[in-house]
Amino acid sequence: MRASQGVAIAGAAVLGAAVGVAAASAGVSAYLARLSVTVDRGLERPVTVRRVVPGDEPLVWLTGEGSRARGQHSLLFDPPGAAAGGGVGAQPTGHARLGPVIGRNGADVLRAVRAVDSGELVAGARGRMVGWWYTNPEELGYRVEETTYETELGPMAAWIVHPKRPRKKRWAIHMHGRGASPAETFRGIEPFARAGVTSMIITYRNDRGAPAGLHGRYGMGVSESRDLDAAITEARARGAERVTLMGWSMGGTASLVSVARGAHRDVIDGLILESPGADWAQILRDKAAQVKLPGWIADAGMALLARGIVPSGEAAGIDFEGLAPEQLAATLDVPTLILASPDDRFVPWHGSRAIAETRPDLVELVSIPGAGHVRLWNVDPERWESTVLRFVAALPRPGWRGQ
Repeated sequence: MRASQGVAIAGAAVLGAAVGVAAASAGVSAYLARLSVTVDRGLERPVTVRRVVPGDEPLVWLTGEGSRARGQHSLLFDPPGAAAGGGVGAQPTGHARLGPVIGRNGADVLRAVRAVDSGELVAGARGRMVGWWYTNPEELGYRVEETTYETELGPMAAWIVHPKRPRKKRWAIHMHGRGASPAETFRGIEPFARAGVTSMIITYRNDRGAPAGLHGRYGMGVSESRDLDAAITEARARGAERVTLMGWSMGGTASLVSVARGAHRDVIDGLILESPGADWAQILRDKAAQVKLPGWIADAGMALLARGIVPSGEAAGIDFEGLAPEQLAATLDVPTLILASPDDRFVPWHGSRAIAETRPDLVELVSIPGAGHVRLWNVDPERWESTVLRFVAALPRPGWRGQ
């Protein structure tokens, strides 16, 4: 073999390897992109009941990484032998409310059982811990009206919670996060009701029982903001003249988008955001880093979503520039309360901090250390509710005006 032939063969081998690596990298980028907009209702980590200790206030020993979450939580569970309730589309049959961790034994933790609302909590039951606490808004003691509101995709279910002493024409729309249940928002209703604000809790596209979005995928809050706008339309039709938005996680993204370019900016008097998705580009980079992937893999995935090559809930692709925290902050024109934790590993709070630092004139950032994603209420419900009540009651002129 002549030297030139050897070089050519070696070059071809290197080129082939490079093409293979590039193809594999493109596949990983596309997978990450699809994952970020795919409906998944089994995000929480599985938990197993080891033992139940009977008594006036029963205790339960649990194992599994999710069992160690700080604060009070709900356990959604299935009986022994059934598949864990965390699977996509699965509905756990049991619901128990558990207090904070009060004991440990190796990998197992001990919690008080505050209530078992459904199912039988026994050893061997498996399920998942969730941040929401109530199973129905009626448990809060207010009059609740079940209704629907019209969207571009069809009717969506909603609940209207009527305070005992309503403040005329003041409403709030509560929007849960990606892959969660509307029940996620029920624990946030009390401060609004005490302030006399009528609350509308909404379902939206891709929820169980709701119409699917385009391609059956999420739009990272952009598509979902149109459902939020439709809910505001319904509230206005019922007499609302001022509307406060309460968004959890991706519901927070949708709230920010509605303020930035929604159809009802003129009636929105304030935002309250719990663990909001306020920097989607960095969120995807964080997800890549958690599995030891370089940042450019996430950037390539975002490019696929932006161009619509990987389909999402947005026909024209995801506008990541419009979802940048600096851009979202620039469009804010109403008082905003952000509740976020520095210990949130699912949606790190850098986007929340960036918005607060960019707009100290409008944004108050309150942190509760040690809390997980959308779990600030669970760690310190008294502080959470008093903070939200103070803010809501003072709108449209809350005391916060920067530091």
